[in-house]
Amino acid sequence: MNCMRTTSWYCIALLFISLVSSCGNDFNGQTKWKIVVKTDRDGNVTVGNKQDLINAIRSGNSVKIGWGGKGEKHSIEHLGEPIWLAVLDEQEVVAHLDPQVLSITDWKGLSANYSDSTKLSEEWRVVITTKGDFDAVWYDRVTNKQIQRRPQKHPITWFVENYGVEGKVTPLFLNE
Repeated sequence: MNCMRTTSWYCIALLFISLVSSCGNDFNGQTKWKIVVKTDRDGNVTVGNKQDLINAIRSGNSVKIGWGGKGEKHSIEHLGEPIWLAVLDEQEVVAHLDPQVLSITDWKGLSANYSDSTKLSEEWRVVITTKGDFDAVWYDRVTNKQIQRRPQKHPITWFVENYGVEGKVTPLFLNE
């Protein structure tokens, strides 16, 4: 009977460790997501390098992209996972984010909501590059028409999960 209790606690402990480690941390408490490259709004690299990002993409690693802004009164930070990545001429990366129905930001309460139901038919789409380009469009899903387009420049941070590639990785268009 005592052996059964020990086995049960052992299984619970293993389950707990498994859950904790699958939530983005390794056993040392370090995140598995690493900043691989960070660019300023003009695409100049301020941290890391673009080749590491390209190698990670070619190796099949997951990527997240972070950006944000700070105004006179408020600041906002975004983190998104691209649904499509492209490496252009083995130098630059282009990423498309999943189209979104955007909420209204309540700056006074620091929350978000869908209280303006007219916005529910609007879809936001964006393409981001390692050159600092951030091209956003709002699209009406009912009329199939573009509502607005706002090309912008942003400092952009590119994160890679479990990055550990060393050396140059073979381009995906080569059959080696």
